[in-house]
Amino acid sequence: MMEKERLLRIVEGIFKGTGFKVARMEFRGSCFDLAASRLFLLLFVKILQNIDSFTEEQAEDLKRLAKLFEASPLIVGFRSKNEELEEGVVYERHGVHALNPQTLYNVLVENELPAIFAGRGGFYVKVNGKYLRELRESHGYSVGELAELLGVSRKSLQNYEKGEQAMSLEIALRLEELFDAPVARPVDILNSKVEAKMNVEPETELEKEIFNRLETFGMRVVKIKKAPFDAISKEEGLKILTGISERRTTSTLKRAQMVNEVSKIIHSDGLFILKKTKTEVVGEIPLIPKEKLDEIRDADELMKMIEELKKEIKRKIFS
Repeated sequence: MMEKERLLRIVEGIFKGTGFKVARMEFRGSCFDLAASRLFLLLFVKILQNIDSFTEEQAEDLKRLAKLFEASPLIVGFRSKNEELEEGVVYERHGVHALNPQTLYNVLVENELPAIFAGRGGFYVKVNGKYLRELRESHGYSVGELAELLGVSRKSLQNYEKGEQAMSLEIALRLEELFDAPVARPVDILNSKVEAKMNVEPETELEKEIFNRLETFGMRVVKIKKAPFDAISKEEGLKILTGISERRTTSTLKRAQMVNEVSKIIHSDGLFILKKTKTEVVGEIPLIPKEKLDEIRDADELMKMIEELKKEIKRKIFS
């Protein structure tokens, strides 16, 4: 646990030291531990001592968040199985890039994107196929001659030049030595594009009722299982981090506080809907009873209510 805390502080320090605003989650099993934003960059980051402990369920949630907020998902860890993660190498777990803190530092501080990624059987690179073909032709090699020199098949070399096949690090180093030019294409971990399954069923009857009600406002509701909030409610450019709970508890208040912090980083609103509660605001996150939704007709009215509740609490604070 102490090692996880140390890793969190290291990664948080790297982001803050390079101008990122950071919100930290302390929610057991969350799909992300840090949200970091700077200018047009937004990252949701999972911190793990061992990247193999990242679950498929966490990955699916993380990818949903990345897709919804046009962000990049990222894992930062120390090791995989019993081996330490190599500096300058990108790993992958369930479709999400993973790397060690030093590689993250190199990207953010030194502006050095990694070009090597770990795959089954070793380390590989992706190449700019068009550039590789130009290098081969400018040096006077036919496909067959270069393939024989590298010890690969003609088909493999043709696939490299089409950009259809990853190249082993060993072959990439031979090519760079032969042509005295870099052939590896960097992995842009700060602008990762992921696909995500958006249709996830609500887990409780209360969630189902609230999802259905929000959908009558013309909103799309995307379930998130592993986060301090339970869903993202969206309509056009509007996104609301939505928490759902049976009643007001210490855990609910703590979740609302975390949503308050992350909403500032990702420029989103937040709302907690409880089966029964008095209306109040935690930070800038309103907590409302479910019955209050029945008074609302559409997304515009919902946003107006959220804004009015936030203004009301500010008036009380400053009066």
